[in-house]
Amino acid sequence: MPEDNYQVAIVNFLREEFPDATDDGQITDTTPLMESGVLDSLRIAVLMTFIRDRLGLLVPLEKIDARNFADVRSIAAMLRDAEPVPAPSGGRR
Repeated sequence: MPEDNYQVAIVNFLREEFPDATDDGQITDTTPLMESGVLDSLRIAVLMTFIRDRLGLLVPLEKIDARNFADVRSIAAMLRDAEPVPAPSGGRR
């Protein structure tokens, strides 16, 4: 998925999940997420679950730092290098 699509998906998710996160209620791809209080440690965990479950990507723990969550563009750039979620094994033992 191109970075632009990640940006759209993340902005939409943040708007739906945290509608009162900013004073004006607006979240864009350049909103400073950490500085404005849109994201904190708990909300990053919620976002990571969305990224795993809905976008199908695993983000390595070493990538989870404030620099990569500064704004939606930073998150989308980080996702460019993320690994796809492995498919579950299909057999029973």
